[in-house]
Amino acid sequence: MLAKINRLLAGALLVLLLPAVAAAADYRTGEQYTRLDKPVASAPAVVEFFSFYCGPCYQFAETYHVGSTVSQALPEGTKLTKYHVGLMGKLGNELTEAWSVAMVMGIEDKIEGMLFYELQKKRAINSEQDIQRVFAAAGVDAATYENARHSLLVKGMIAKQNEAVKALDVRATPSFYVSGKYKIDNAGMASQSVDGYAKEYATVVRYLLTTQP
Repeated sequence: MLAKINRLLAGALLVLLLPAVAAAADYRTGEQYTRLDKPVASAPAVVEFFSFYCGPCYQFAETYHVGSTVSQALPEGTKLTKYHVGLMGKLGNELTEAWSVAMVMGIEDKIEGMLFYELQKKRAINSEQDIQRVFAAAGVDAATYENARHSLLVKGMIAKQNEAVKALDVRATPSFYVSGKYKIDNAGMASQSVDGYAKEYATVVRYLLTTQP
């Protein structure tokens, strides 16, 4: 009897797994992703490049929740790294610095939404003082922010982000890269729904990370 139950469970599991395998087999270079001509071994396992000036980046984060969905789908021990691209907007470099401060302090989740809202919705980020104001609202006083931005840790984080942008030849945002070998094609997802798009995106990222096709 037990053997029969085990066979039934095994059969059910196989049925459940088949759609996932079939879906993975449909992921192809040139469609859902592009294989980089020059892999970058030093790149984070999964990295998103974004800019607070980038409207689609704001939609990715606040409407589609791509970043959080990808994070939840990653294998244990793997995390999503988010790097700011300072090439866009008059305060692009200052915002890369601000994001570096947030990364060093471990408050990215709190700061990201606030900076996006202030810049994309209120259009209220026009100076370094405006950036400091956002950090103050997040509980980081001006003196603490100033000390952080002049620290070696923050300067190193800025350099790391800028070097990654150059090494991976990032030309648009938002852009996701996996294992320093693959770039996700944002237009390559088949799903037409907001929730479905994010889930499919996360599935492609995990597929590339775990199978390295």
